[in-house]
Amino acid sequence: MEVTSLREPKMADRVATVLRRMFIRGEIAEGTMLPPESELMERFGVSRPTLREAFRVLESESLIVVQRGVRGGARVTRPRRETLARYAGLILEYEGVTVKDVYEARMALETPMVRRLAEERDPAVIAELEKVVETEAQLEPGSDTVDQLTDFHAAIARLSGNKTLQIVTDMLHHIVEKANRSLQPTEGARAEQAVRRSAKTHRMVLDHIKAGEADKAADLWQRHLQKAEEFVLTGAEMSTVVDLLE
Repeated sequence: MEVTSLREPKMADRVATVLRRMFIRGEIAEGTMLPPESELMERFGVSRPTLREAFRVLESESLIVVQRGVRGGARVTRPRRETLARYAGLILEYEGVTVKDVYEARMALETPMVRRLAEERDPAVIAELEKVVETEAQLEPGSDTVDQLTDFHAAIARLSGNKTLQIVTDMLHHIVEKANRSLQPTEGARAEQAVRRSAKTHRMVLDHIKAGEADKAADLWQRHLQKAEEFVLTGAEMSTVVDLLE
């Protein structure tokens, strides 16, 4: 690990920047334990408090995990999408964004994805979606079912082929899952009907994708998302993201 001694203002940020760059470029692999503090202090030319402040910055970004004790140290970890969702959630909370706004954003992102999947008709993609739909057909109402019914949505984003859209969709997916668990019933006739309707619609959308019927797939998916929004937000249209995440 070759580094030069840093002697500039805001040293902790500078140390964090150098280490972060090494992680992202793969110069220090995921799972690697960083050298002891004494060695890093010498290499960077910084004090222990400065190094530990840099560690706190990287730990808050989920780039390292600091293990305490005699055999402890800082271990490099992979950046997690949950971290993005958490920070984005904080911004949405601060801005007073409504849950309805989040659902509308999901609709704007997912509908074109479904259209593209139908246009491409990739056998591998269809096979993966088929597995999700088959699993859904066996579901019964319950709190776990609420999460499992969003697996089809997550799969659409994952298989869309655009990494940036996938990451943004994952962020929204995290919030939507919380809304589904918090705002919709998980037991009773209404819940049973919702489970059956969602599983049936997912199957119909997949059939359109398999047939290459892009317009039908996109139209049905948009209607499905609108109905899902109406079901979850009945009487709670003005609920904000902070209501879910606090």
